[in-house]
Amino acid sequence: MEIMQSESVVLEPLQSSVLGKPLLRVVRMMQGDHPSLPSVSVYFQGCDAYPKCFGCHNPETWDFDEKFAVDFSHLVKHVVAKLDTLLNVYDKVALVLLGGEPLSPRNRKYAYMLAKIVKEFFQEKVVVLIFSWRTPKDLLELDVPLDYFDEYVLGRYLQKYHRDGFPASANQLYLTKEELKQIFETLKINKQEKKGEELCNF
Repeated sequence: MEIMQSESVVLEPLQSSVLGKPLLRVVRMMQGDHPSLPSVSVYFQGCDAYPKCFGCHNPETWDFDEKFAVDFSHLVKHVVAKLDTLLNVYDKVALVLLGGEPLSPRNRKYAYMLAKIVKEFFQEKVVVLIFSWRTPKDLLELDVPLDYFDEYVLGRYLQKYHRDGFPASANQLYLTKEELKQIFETLKINKQEKKGEELCNF
């Protein structure tokens, strides 16, 4: 697969868009950010968790510092090129979005757009995994679609629950898109039942 050809195909729908600039710490090829696949890992800058997670592995990514703002089209080119490189060696790879907090209000639309572009171009060759301190209930109330995220690691990192496995904190949830949808359905049913009880007790 030619890298330059891939970039032009992926970026064509973006040429007329005003894309803005996400806050980005680093993009690197990794082993270990996904439990079974080599990855291109995108570390967003800025975390809106409060208080911060004690023992966080990446405290340097906490601040929303605009000096880390990068052009989104440049980010896409960089990520696509690295995914191409991995796919010359492996049949299937991952795009991992972490940080920082990729679903913070400052960065969430860019996390979504990057996942969308990658999934539409690479299809099932790339699994998109996103890390967030948020819970499934928090995600249910987000103002950005989740359609293009395949897998999730959700919940705060708690040092007292640290383990050598995946995820690194035993309280965190590692979920597929289908499993998260099932949790959403349960949360919606519980919310409706609670609302019904409140009406009955009125």
